[in-house]
Order: sequence, then C-alpha cells, then structure tokens
Amino acid sequence: MIKSERFPKWMHIVFPAIAMMLGWGLRGHIGGGPFGAMIPGAMVALSIGMLLELPAWSISILVVFGVFGIGMGGEMTYGQTLGILRDPETIWWGATGTTLKGAMWGLLGGAVLSLGFLFHKTSKKVFITASLLIILGMFIGFKTINDSMLIYFSDPENPRAESWAGLLLAAILLLVYLRIKISSPDFKLVIRFALFGMIGGALGFGLGSFWLVLGVYLPDAIFSSWWKAMEFSFGFLLGAFLGYASWLSRKEFLVQQIKEIKEITPVKFTVWKEMTVVLITGLLIYWLIPNVMEWFANTVIVNNMAGGNIKEEIARLLVNYAFVGLLFIIVLIRFPKAAWQIGITLTFCHTAIDLFRDFYNDINFWSPFTLHFFWVFLTTAIVAWGVASFSNKANSVRKLFLLLIWSCILISVLRMFVHPENFNVKELTFCQIICGRFVVDLFFVVSAAFLTWFLFAKIKPKAELM
Repeated sequence: MIKSERFPKWMHIVFPAIAMMLGWGLRGHIGGGPFGAMIPGAMVALSIGMLLELPAWSISILVVFGVFGIGMGGEMTYGQTLGILRDPETIWWGATGTTLKGAMWGLLGGAVLSLGFLFHKTSKKVFITASLLIILGMFIGFKTINDSMLIYFSDPENPRAESWAGLLLAAILLLVYLRIKISSPDFKLVIRFALFGMIGGALGFGLGSFWLVLGVYLPDAIFSSWWKAMEFSFGFLLGAFLGYASWLSRKEFLVQQIKEIKEITPVKFTVWKEMTVVLITGLLIYWLIPNVMEWFANTVIVNNMAGGNIKEEIARLLVNYAFVGLLFIIVLIRFPKAAWQIGITLTFCHTAIDLFRDFYNDINFWSPFTLHFFWVFLTTAIVAWGVASFSNKANSVRKLFLLLIWSCILISVLRMFVHPENFNVKELTFCQIICGRFVVDLFFVVSAAFLTWFLFAKIKPKAELM
C-alpha cells in the first residue's frame, strides 16, 4: 500500500473543498479581481499537496501554479450575467453564462495547477512557451468572440468586456501544446485536472448562482448574503472536484516520483536574497507595470479592461493576469527557493493593498510616499519574514498554510473597521446581528478554525517529508 492511502477519498474531496470555499469567500471580501483569486488558488494547492504527501519543495511550486491558474479566471466579469440570471425572462441565458464562465475558469485553472507536478522533470522552456501561448490564446479569444460580443452574457446596452473565450482559447492552446511536448502519462494527469476543474467550475458557478434567484423570493430581514452563498458554493464544488482529481492521481508514477526527490535546489538561499526577490516581484506586478501602463496608454487600468487602439491593446495584455503568471514562472525558474514567497506573501500582499486602499481612499495609491504604501509594505514584510522563517522549520507546509489562513482572516477582521457604522446594532435583534450583519465574518472564522483543526487532527505530515 502506498503512503498516500492513509488519507481516504473523502478527505481528498472535503479538505480541498473547504479550503477553496474559504479562499473563494475571502476573495470577494478582502481582495477582488485576479489577485484576489490567488487566495483560493493557493489554498487548494496547499491542501492537494499535503494530501498527496508531496515534499515541501514540490508543494511550494504547486502553490505558484495554483495562484497562476486560478487567478486567471478572476479577470472575468459576471456581475451583469448574474443580473440577467435574476430576471425571470432571461434566467436560463444567465444560467448558461455562469455555467460556461465557471467551466472556463476551472478548465484553465485545473490545467495550469497540474503543471506544478511537472516542474522537476520538464524543460523550463516548455513552461515559458506554455505561458506565452496562454497569453496568445487570451488575445485570440478576446478579439474573435469577446470583443465582438459574438456570444455575450452581459448587458449589451451597458457593455462590459468579457473574457471567458480568452480563457477557453488559452486552455485549448495550452493543452494542444502539452499533448505534443510531454509524455502521455503526464498529459493524462494534466487533462484529468483540467476536465475535473471544468466540471467543478461549471457546477459550482452554475448551481451556486441560483442562490441569487432564491434570494429574490425570500425576505432579507435576517439573511441577505446570497452573493457570498454563491461564492462559497463555487469554491466548495470546484475545490471538491480538484480534490477528487488528486485522489485519482495518487498512484500515478509522476506523483510517486516526486516523493523520492528530497530537494531540487540544494543551493543555499539566504533570507535577505529571498526578501529581495519578493520585494522586486511585488513592486513590479502591483505597482510598476500598472502605473507605467496607465501613463503609456493614457487610460485608467481596471480589471478586465477592454481593448481599443494599439496602446490600449498592449496595456491590456501587459496588465492581464496571464502576463503576471508568466512573470511568476520566470522568477520561479530563476529562483525556485522563492516559490513560497510568490505563493504566500504575494497572495497576502494584494489583500493588504485592497484593505489600505479603502482606509486611505482619498490619496494617490501609486505614490510610494503615502500611509497606504507604508502599511502595505510593513504588513507584507511581516508575512514575508514569517514565510522565510517557517519554510525552514519542521512541518513547514502546515505552518505556512496556517500563516496564509489567519493572515487573511486578520485582514477580513480589519476590513470591518472600514465601515464602523456596521457596529451600530442598537436596533437589531441578536439573530439579526449574528445571522444577518456579521454572518459572513463569522463563517470565515468558523471555516478557518475548522481547517486549523483539520490540519492538526487529520493531516499529520511526516517530518521527513515536510
């Protein structure tokens, strides 16, 4: 019997499901867009890596591909699609839109996540080429389907730039390329995660979005957070299906091979070098590139921005999360020891950016000489130091997972003080306070506590592997 069998099938399903459910809920609460989607990407990768009992170096790489793959779906707009769903006359078109968008999110996310299993044995040129093909596929999908609104799931009277076809074409190009470049057994694992991701994403978003339909017919005097119920359902089902893919992959030769490798980068990597790498990478993706692109294209950089003239098209591609993923891969290839910093620290960093942007919403957040910049830098530096410290200790993966969970929970608690009027509960009953006003915040804490218990009681990593 192989080692990973000590974790039964239900754990492979439930643990990633709850981890991704929490991450997905936090994504819409403490960090939106693709950078916010790094949270569930990191959490599901951590849970899968621990269940497969992979060594810490391998899990760190899997986390990078997790934040890359799941983050890309965060480019999609779906607010208007949900509005279409809530209209009785267009409910099924809206449901088709949420199902399709969820499927594309899971398809590309699952495929890219699985690349983390190949990093130790595949030419690094393959990962660079694959990332470039993802960007190319995004552009083709934008120009052929999304921009022309050939198949459109938003409001044509008040159009929003969609990107689901970009994700579809990116996934197709990626999978075709991998079918040519890697072995059949390795491609079998990739296609498994891609297809189960597609099914989980389709069911998660397609079925989860009906919470908003149900909410129309129910009084919101006590509970009204149907949007969060949708996000929790999406994360739970996508995480469950990716977890099931990990269960089916537990006996694959590729997975067993990884367990035999103690380390792929024995070269010493000092803490200060690690901190320097994450600082430069963070400044590049969160500050320099978007700032320069706003100046270059003379436009405000927004999530899922539409195309236009040549400058706007260039800016659109360079601020697209697929390009950020390419930068992550380049850094990972050059500095594989910095993988934890990319997956944990940079995931946290955007939650801090989002939080302090709301606290200091009247200042220029591109300026490095502001309190916004100071607090983001300070809190991120603390997490980065924690990552550097924990990654060199026994049971490092569990400690890093807990660091990610509770640092994000802390941000969610601090966010409550952005709107202090929410604490005015004089006219509310106890049930309205608990089940209405603060139900989402309590759900986060309870979910985090459950994952913490699960990590200590059910997932007991072996010291020699962690």
